[in-house]
Amino acid sequence: MKILHITESFGGGVTSAINSYILNSQQHEHYLLAAVRKGDTTGEESQGLFKHMQLVPRRLSSLARVKPYIDRVQPDVIHLHSTYAGALIRALPFIPVQKIVYTPHGFAFLRGDHPMMLKAYRAIEALLAKRTAVIAGCGLDEQRIAGELIEPTHTLGLVNVCDDLPEVPAVRSLTSKPVVGMVGRISRQKGHDYFRALAQNCAEVAHFKWIGGGDAQVMAEMVETGIEVTGWRPRGEVIAHMKGLDLYFHTAAWDGFPISVLEAAKLDLPIALRRIGPFVAEGLSTAPDVAEAQRQVIAFAKGDPGVLAELTRNSRSIQSLHCGQHLQSSLENLYSRFTPPHTARPLAAG
Repeated sequence: MKILHITESFGGGVTSAINSYILNSQQHEHYLLAAVRKGDTTGEESQGLFKHMQLVPRRLSSLARVKPYIDRVQPDVIHLHSTYAGALIRALPFIPVQKIVYTPHGFAFLRGDHPMMLKAYRAIEALLAKRTAVIAGCGLDEQRIAGELIEPTHTLGLVNVCDDLPEVPAVRSLTSKPVVGMVGRISRQKGHDYFRALAQNCAEVAHFKWIGGGDAQVMAEMVETGIEVTGWRPRGEVIAHMKGLDLYFHTAAWDGFPISVLEAAKLDLPIALRRIGPFVAEGLSTAPDVAEAQRQVIAFAKGDPGVLAELTRNSRSIQSLHCGQHLQSSLENLYSRFTPPHTARPLAAG
């Protein structure tokens, strides 16, 4: 079966997620049409996992490349990744609905925007759901939300996994304090303000490190706060910096199920989590607000065995659910709903 992956945000966690889907469904031929976010490259963009890939500039004029590439590949499944690609491609009338799989990697209407904007995003998603065969969410929470937009039988949850981590030596910060880290693009979505507030409140007991980059001014402001900021690094260096952490704290305001959390679990790091849907849906321990997050970090830094056990349980629970076997099963369930044209079987529901 030919599967064409399309995304306008190839870079960061989306890259890792797509690559994990391919690694766990190698019985199919995978193709890629993508735009790479400037500054978000991870070194994984050219891993050679695709039978063919075409990278295009990240601008609207690149939509003209979509139909010729689809005509060339003749895919059985068109798997859309991220909300913007999901909106733009599903709006194109020549894309056959019965071939479309959509994985949001974090619905836009979960953002902390103005309420009217959020209503507009949700209305657009509900409308475009009519142009979708299956919404394959990143995990249980995204599948649950998808079931509010489309018939639940046309939804599915894909447990994100991370592949084998590169063997690299740890990069440790020059501090005697416990190091608390976060990985991702410095953005509102990843909760840089939350992380900065936490760093300010816990500066006496812990050193804070943001592994990633973003707007230069915001990066400078974080450094002024006392946060160590690495800027964008290839994945091997990201893992090296993660190995040097004592605690991983994921501060995103909304997300699918982030690959960086899976990487932290694979490194056996204790994991603290801001309370958002994907983590609540899996029964993980979460911090409802900055005050509770601060309490957790201070207790961890002081060696509180109860807090350490709680955050270690998060790591072990994530490792147990987010494994290759579960993802392989989910992907087989997903792609088996589609059949090549010559077999002429309808899309299966359920």
